[in-house]
Amino acid sequence: MKIINNILVPTDFSPCAENAYQFSLELADKWQSSIKLLHVVTPDYAVTDIPVVVDLATKDKILVAQKLLNDFKENGINKFKATHNKAPLVSDVIKVSGLSYAAIATVAEEEDFDLILMGTNSYHSAWETTFGTNAATVVKQAHCHVFVVPDYEAFKGFTTVGFAADLHETDPYHLWKTCKMMEPFHSIIHCVHVEKEGKAKETKLRIEELEAFFINNPVALQMTFHTFEEASIETGLEDFANEWNLDLLVMSSPHRDVFSRLFHKSMTKQMALHSKVPLLVLK
Repeated sequence: MKIINNILVPTDFSPCAENAYQFSLELADKWQSSIKLLHVVTPDYAVTDIPVVVDLATKDKILVAQKLLNDFKENGINKFKATHNKAPLVSDVIKVSGLSYAAIATVAEEEDFDLILMGTNSYHSAWETTFGTNAATVVKQAHCHVFVVPDYEAFKGFTTVGFAADLHETDPYHLWKTCKMMEPFHSIIHCVHVEKEGKAKETKLRIEELEAFFINNPVALQMTFHTFEEASIETGLEDFANEWNLDLLVMSSPHRDVFSRLFHKSMTKQMALHSKVPLLVLK
């Protein structure tokens, strides 16, 4: 059974998006997955507020975008084929929406995608730092797994992978899924639990129990287990990524209703903003 069948890759045709597209081709090649490129066109209300004129201006934007999207798709495939025998199956779609992150989450859910993969810029404005980038917001809203690629991060495989354990009862499943996804890369998995200094919380599991589970239910990959305290969980994960030279950090994100999402500070959203290594958020 394939873990990932289809990948949705949003693009704005930027170098950051181009890098994320190459990442998705590499992953799809290993996972034998298909890719759909998504470009979101914003209705052109800047022209006028007359509906007929807005509609015509938006149609013109769609025609231009379709040409750009087709060129983007073919250029990426040709670049990939320069170092590979063949490329994964890639299709494309354009959606009209005022909010790109909402369109991305909606398309992913309506078409039942297993994974959204998108790039994020290393520089964030004050607005983005406070309210989140498109990628960070998609991480919080999407129903499926989300893979976030920093703009400067070239694909080099996943030799060393970190799994951030919350010591929740679902951790064994999410860690097992991580191992299955990383099998084609022959990764070493470092499972880590970061506790906030002076604020130890009661957890469903202990790190020793999680380790014992995989001793009794071995997987194909080498695994290590770590736990330590840090001033903040975010800082602890960043330090761990640097210390172990991680190629990928994996986190899980529980499902929350709309009311809960309004008042919950999402650690996965924060890491999507600040992580210096690619981030995979499992839902």
